Amino acid sequence: MTESKPLKVLVVDDDPFQCSIVTKVLNAMGISEVKSETDARAGVELLDSEWDLLLLDLNMPGMDGIEFLTVMADVPRKPPVVFFSGEEGRILEVAEELAQSLDMDVLGSIAKPVSRDKLAAVIEQLRDRAEKPERRQQGFEVLSVEEIEAGIQNGAVEMFYQPKVDAQNLDLIGVESLLRWRKPDGSMIGPGAIIPTAESNGIIYPLTLEVLRSSIKQQAEWRAKNINIKVSCNLSVDDLTQPDLVSKLDGMLETYRVPADSIILEVTESKLAEDVKVVLASLTRLRLKGFSLSIDDFGTGFSSMEQLRRFPFTELKIDRAFVNGAGRRASAKAIFQSSVNLAKAMNMVAVAEGVEDNDDLELAISLGTDLIQGYFIARPMAAAELEGWYLGRGH
Repeated sequence: MTESKPLKVLVVDDDPFQCSIVTKVLNAMGISEVKSETDARAGVELLDSEWDLLLLDLNMPGMDGIEFLTVMADVPRKPPVVFFSGEEGRILEVAEELAQSLDMDVLGSIAKPVSRDKLAAVIEQLRDRAEKPERRQQGFEVLSVEEIEAGIQNGAVEMFYQPKVDAQNLDLIGVESLLRWRKPDGSMIGPGAIIPTAESNGIIYPLTLEVLRSSIKQQAEWRAKNINIKVSCNLSVDDLTQPDLVSKLDGMLETYRVPADSIILEVTESKLAEDVKVVLASLTRLRLKGFSLSIDDFGTGFSSMEQLRRFPFTELKIDRAFVNGAGRRASAKAIFQSSVNLAKAMNMVAVAEGVEDNDDLELAISLGTDLIQGYFIARPMAAAELEGWYLGRGH
């Protein structure tokens, strides 16, 4: 879809008056291809055609909007969805979450009565997405165990770095080290092609060691250039059960002359419950050595409070699910705020992940977040590019 291609809009609402108003407003905006349907079941039949936008009411007799979504889930080409309804905000939030879980592109919700301004904002958003397609995870091959083992030995591991900035002045405070994989043909792929296979086949630990080595080596190079930032590296729970992890890290710090307090080790919360005693021992030893410890994707597990009480974390990373778009979702905003408050009460650094636009940034600042991370600040980049980005900001 481009500006030159006419937009095709499908409206499903049991109220003929609402359908008429929406159609007239869209026509006045230059959108002539508008089809409205007051019977949701008949609307399902129209999904066989290609639509650029679906405006869907939730509360309809017979087939309601939620049932419509579940049927629409089986449609090969699903149009972006906007809900327009008089329902309370929480119901709209849940409907948006459901649609997203069904792999639908949700542009948001607009309250009735529908106005030109509300529809114009939706159409503008739709056209913006056409001009600047959202980042979508591309399909990838899954590497074999043999390919991963050979790649680790042959230098396939490369690291990209995503900035973490101070929420108050946006100064660079640190980076998260993110795995990239250089294939023999020179092309690069992301961690999704490697990590699941490595974890399920017992080879995640040698991969992690190479990630740690590369990241600590890079930290040494940055310190030599007087770029004094912290580097965060991800650990799996399997890594924390390895008896020589602490000594391996000690050796890397000594080799590259990097202090432990310049490295943050991130562990995903949802996996912490496994091997509690061994993991607790490893994390405590690492903390004693001077490493900072971060609980990643906070809020997505099932025992968040217990994890914070039990393990010696210094940083809490609030999952993007509660950050991106939280200003428009009361429940996400409440979890975001309570997570920041909890971090402060426990003397931890609160990091907001997934800051995608200015609204996310302003909300994170207003809630008292310490550090910000996300595409609105900067995407992950190679070390040399990160240096240029850092220097270009006047450092």
